[in-house]
Amino acid sequence: MDFAFSPEHVALRETMRRHMETEAKPHVRHSDETETFPKHLFKRWGELGILGARYPEADGGVGMDKVSDCIIREEIGRVSQAYCGAFSAHSHLGVWPIWKAGTAAQKSAYFQPAIAGDKIACFGLSEPDGGSDIRAMKTRAEKVDGGWKISGSKLYITNAPIADFMLLAARTKPDLTIDAVSLFIVDLPAKGVAIDALKKEGLRGSETGLLHIDELFVPDSHLLAEREGSYSVILESLSENRVGVAASVLGVAQGAMAEALAFARTRIVRGKPIIEYQAVAHRLADMATEIEAARWMVYWGAWQVDEGTLTDAAASKVKLVASEAAIRVTENAIRVMGGAGIMRDHSVGMHHRDALVYVIGEGTSDIQRNIIGRALKKGDLEI
Repeated sequence: MDFAFSPEHVALRETMRRHMETEAKPHVRHSDETETFPKHLFKRWGELGILGARYPEADGGVGMDKVSDCIIREEIGRVSQAYCGAFSAHSHLGVWPIWKAGTAAQKSAYFQPAIAGDKIACFGLSEPDGGSDIRAMKTRAEKVDGGWKISGSKLYITNAPIADFMLLAARTKPDLTIDAVSLFIVDLPAKGVAIDALKKEGLRGSETGLLHIDELFVPDSHLLAEREGSYSVILESLSENRVGVAASVLGVAQGAMAEALAFARTRIVRGKPIIEYQAVAHRLADMATEIEAARWMVYWGAWQVDEGTLTDAAASKVKLVASEAAIRVTENAIRVMGGAGIMRDHSVGMHHRDALVYVIGEGTSDIQRNIIGRALKKGDLEI
């Protein structure tokens, strides 16, 4: 077993850390306070090649492995999980299904501009009543001459207020068969789509919307793959993305830990740095250990993606461990810093608010436990 990153992985981490510290971090506080995303970062990420990192060179991507994708996400999350949420909603959820199943024309019009950073994508799946439960989806698409009429609503859609297009999930049949849910590519803004920006406690630097869809017309050419039935594509996209999300919340924990550690080394109480007090040192030791354990889980999951062996249960274990660890680490970072930890001059409070989102988003911790539990029940999971 080889536990070392390749020289290419190390170089990628150095490049991403330098970019995030010098080009992105100066905007983070303003984004968090105004709840706006600096759209120019998408173009810069396109220039750096990270929007197309996971896609083959033959399709215009960079051809990196999943380990590289996780390094990118960890480094973005280390500075701002909000920025990483916007990145993920665009580079994976918003365009991966188009790359996977889209027609040549759809790839040319949407996938290629998206990975170049010329168009911003979002993914319209979650709904007010059913969340991300595809079986409870109420948004309906009715076949009409030349296309489809779609009505419904979508909630908590990352990038919706700033997106140039959306992958929209809608029920094209009333039953619950595998081909009853389809994906449509919708240019934004669009007649029939009203977007309300949502105010949030976490991920304030990414822009999130509530969508009201009323008799939206979508031409046949904008039905993904120009055929009904995208259920399997959606599920495949969500499973792999859980490993990527786990990498980003690992970055959140790392960012909080780094700030708390620096504070503990320089904060003097009764003549010595507080890291020399056992209570503080033990708290930091627990934080470092949790981060390292989560890191091994994340890159184990990434390795499985690259090997083609990732299961839903394995993805859920990775996401569960990393997201729960991020909650504990970011809270402990605030505790180490005391009163300073709840001041806006420091980022640990922001990191904790952002970490809270990911015991809910991308499948709650209890949903991950349900998936793991089902695999145990079936005997599909080795222990």
